[in-house]
Amino acid sequence: MNTGRALFVVVAAVVFALDRVTKSLVSANVPYGTEVSAIGRFVGITNVRNSGAAFGFAPAGATIFLVASLVVAVGLAIYVARNPGDLQTDVILGLIMGGTLGNGFDRVMFGTVTDFINVHFWPVFNVADSAISIGVVALLAGYLLRKPAAA
Repeated sequence: MNTGRALFVVVAAVVFALDRVTKSLVSANVPYGTEVSAIGRFVGITNVRNSGAAFGFAPAGATIFLVASLVVAVGLAIYVARNPGDLQTDVILGLIMGGTLGNGFDRVMFGTVTDFINVHFWPVFNVADSAISIGVVALLAGYLLRKPAAA
């Protein structure tokens, strides 16, 4: 296993663990449907469940998103195993894998995903959603900012 693949696994495991710990803490300490202020009126911790995609989009598609999580996780694992990649890409893909596994775990075990970070001008989300979003934006930015190869 090379350094990039090791980082992929470590980042995915850290994101997954952080996601599980935070969701468990919220579920144990914040009654469902209530909010605890975290940063004044700007950010709250709200215990809600989501059967749809990240940020509560498409709540009727629970089965579709479970299958999508499984396909993404398997696809990422195969891609990283078959391609040498670079450290930056492997870390970014680790973010996406960890988030995918975190929300996928919730879907398999509970049928819904626990969301809790409530920035009041944005839909409620969780650590896994954040990792996936940051990873996807970083991949897109890397693609768009990549210099074209000299001919």
